[in-house]
Amino acid sequence: MMTNKPAVKRRADYKAPDFFIHNVDLTFDIRDGETFVTSVMQVKRNGRHKRPLVLDGNDLETLTVAMNKKYMSEGDGYKVGKNTLTVPTTENQFELKTEVRIVPEKNTQLSGLYKSGDMWCTQCESQGFRNITWFVDRPDNMASYKVKVISDYASPVLLSNGNMVGKGDTADGRHYTVWDDPAPKPSYLFALVAADLDYIENSFTTMSGRDVTLRIYSDKKDTDKLEFAMTSLKNAMRWDEVKYGREYELNSFNIVAVDYFNFGAMENRSLNIFNTSCVLAHPRTQSDATFARVEGVVGHEYFHHWTGNNVTLRDWPELTLKEGLTVFRDQSFSADMGSAPIVRIENVMELRAAQFKEDASPLAHPIRPDTYESIDNFYTSTVYRKGARVVDMFHTLLEPQGYRKATDLYFDRYTGKAVTCDDFVKCMEDASGYDLTQFKLWYSQAGTPTVNASWVHDPTTNKFTLKLKQTVPPTPGQDKKSPMVIPVKFGVVGPQGGDVALNADGDTEAVLVLDQESQSFEFDNIPQGSVPSILRNFSAPVILNAPYTDEQRRHLMVHDSDGFNQWEAGRQIILKEMLAQVDRAEAGEDIIVNPVVIESLRDMIGRPDMDKQLLALMLNTPGYGDMAQKRAVISPEALGRVDKAFTTAIRTALKDELLKLYHDNNTGETYRYDRESVGRRSLKNIALYYLCADDQVNDPAMTSLADAQYQTADNMTDRSAGIRALLRMNPDSPEARNALSDFYQTFRNDSTPLDSWFAMSVAGDKDQVIAKVKAMKQHPDFRNASPNRLRALISGVTGSSETYHNKDGSGYHFVADEVISQDKLNPHLAAGIVGLFADFRKLAPPWQEGMKEALLRIATQPELSSNVNDKLKKILGNDYPQRMVSVAAAPQNPAP
Repeated sequence: MMTNKPAVKRRADYKAPDFFIHNVDLTFDIRDGETFVTSVMQVKRNGRHKRPLVLDGNDLETLTVAMNKKYMSEGDGYKVGKNTLTVPTTENQFELKTEVRIVPEKNTQLSGLYKSGDMWCTQCESQGFRNITWFVDRPDNMASYKVKVISDYASPVLLSNGNMVGKGDTADGRHYTVWDDPAPKPSYLFALVAADLDYIENSFTTMSGRDVTLRIYSDKKDTDKLEFAMTSLKNAMRWDEVKYGREYELNSFNIVAVDYFNFGAMENRSLNIFNTSCVLAHPRTQSDATFARVEGVVGHEYFHHWTGNNVTLRDWPELTLKEGLTVFRDQSFSADMGSAPIVRIENVMELRAAQFKEDASPLAHPIRPDTYESIDNFYTSTVYRKGARVVDMFHTLLEPQGYRKATDLYFDRYTGKAVTCDDFVKCMEDASGYDLTQFKLWYSQAGTPTVNASWVHDPTTNKFTLKLKQTVPPTPGQDKKSPMVIPVKFGVVGPQGGDVALNADGDTEAVLVLDQESQSFEFDNIPQGSVPSILRNFSAPVILNAPYTDEQRRHLMVHDSDGFNQWEAGRQIILKEMLAQVDRAEAGEDIIVNPVVIESLRDMIGRPDMDKQLLALMLNTPGYGDMAQKRAVISPEALGRVDKAFTTAIRTALKDELLKLYHDNNTGETYRYDRESVGRRSLKNIALYYLCADDQVNDPAMTSLADAQYQTADNMTDRSAGIRALLRMNPDSPEARNALSDFYQTFRNDSTPLDSWFAMSVAGDKDQVIAKVKAMKQHPDFRNASPNRLRALISGVTGSSETYHNKDGSGYHFVADEVISQDKLNPHLAAGIVGLFADFRKLAPPWQEGMKEALLRIATQPELSSNVNDKLKKILGNDYPQRMVSVAAAPQNPAP
């Protein structure tokens, strides 16, 4: 049994590196089966200490080491440790040259330099560069890079960061390119690609009149799917100039699409590397949701050029400085490109589904953690999505003009530097004059605050008093919390509709700052029968409890001018009724669907002025996950029964309305990706979902409807909705099996739809799915599966509560098997999977015992990566088997 235990790292213990590397020349000699990396570094001692130079490295075969052009021998001039190269020296400034051998073909972790199909590419965030060569591999060590890439002509495209300054042939019939990136950057932003790729090219003229060459590379079969990403890139570059005054300063900007990638995309300076799922977009093979995702992710990675690259992090606990800020920027960009209320609703749905759940689990942590073992485990919804909402609150409190003044100051002060969240907040303070000391609790306190609202209206004076009270729940390591600064956007909807003036100036919306445990706010001249609209546009990441009646919520559904609260009112009506039925379901009683649910949805369907996308979102009613978050103890069986009963009731009561909705929006027009067309498809397909949702009906007319949509669709959005409808009704019907077969034959050479095919192919009875999944793992197209494909197949189990929470524990043990097998190959992926078990203590018996058994089976493996072990300790708590300790991550480049 391994005995090495990872040290807990503390943000407060930060120390600058003993040595800085200011310049580095890298030469990559890429050959089949091995790659030689030569590094020539200009090193400078930081301070007057006499400590040796210690460089980071993992599984590097060190061939030579030379200082100031004098070669040294191991044990005499340098020492190679397990993950370090130590060079004793009294020199304050010197040149160090190293040559190492690595094997990218055997790098299954996809961190560092690895081979994806026939492509060599890199992923260096957070600590992947040390898997390539010896280096001070931390974000506060910023260097200028010059890179030479040598390869056979089998890889005609050779890319790295910066501007290409040379290319040519070698004496042995190979070729090379040389890249210069003079602006200092941390090593996690290094990138390299060597492959046989095609590309599309365009150009962008910056606000100062410079022309930038834009290229997006992909496999040759995928170049027809790149135009939307190119349009999104140009839109993002212009948007950043207009909204933030940020201009791109290099001569070229490149994006490369990669199938095998742990993340969505990576913002390497001037050479973004993208998971194909986040860059390819074509109506035939990608859905409307994918188009929206591509636009957002392309924007996100480009915006990192300024928020993450030109201004970078001091150390990894500051991760939300770049990620929270950049997520806020990409969400704002998407809102400006489309519908702001729709984007906000979708963002909040994602936040609640992932981050609120995380905040309520043993994995809860602040957006800036004080301690960590594996930094890879902090690429979380909290750091990203909650971090974005924290920046959004700055934007709300300072107002757009003040926020822009603060970000201008941030870029002026810190371009070219590695900084902290405190530096960012200081710019907000200095630009606005506000004291943000209490606001900084958002960076240090974990947990989702709850705001309880109540109100009183005096009919004799028309004075309206709103009382708000906040509580912040205890979380692991943080039992006592202080009141937060919570901006609450507020309005009042009059008895006949329309916003009511809140003051003598006629303002109809106010930002109420709740910074005490309890506060009251008074408003005059509020007509009797008015309804308060609280937390408009979801102005803070909190849970709002308010004593609305059903009639008041229906009033907001119809009349609120705030699109988010209009949607929220309808959602809360339905969720309240669903939760009221869970106890009945647990007792085995019949589930009763209150008519208010049906009438509320009928009201919305009948409104001719209703935004189609908003109506589609309102019809996408709460489900299993929404109920689970509200329950102290989760009975998966009961929640599943309630979810199904409400869906069936809606289908039965509103069948005529849903059919009309379907046919009214099934226009047969040629595919376009615009707001109106997306709205029609969204509305049509949510109607189809309900019409085909009940697997007990076996309605021939609905089967024909879904089959016809699948057969005639000219786009993946409608095709996918059609086949999924068939699978919901009866996965073993001739129509469903024929559609699955046709889908495979049509898209077997397109990775993204083929991933979906794997997930769809395992649909069936809860007792059949695991067997189907195991069979699909033997499919020829699953060999050497990419992370995307593995996640898709796993989702076939975890996406069905009946299968995943089968009382026999088979779902849990299937997931445990995947964690154990993947941990030996790709610990980052394995740690992501084990997070599915985070809320096991909320489960009722026997589900809790079944999941605990699966967790302990993982924890008692003889060897575990620090990535997985770190999460297991938090999830299991006192049940964690203390005799176990974690081992280092699996080798990045194991010896051949």
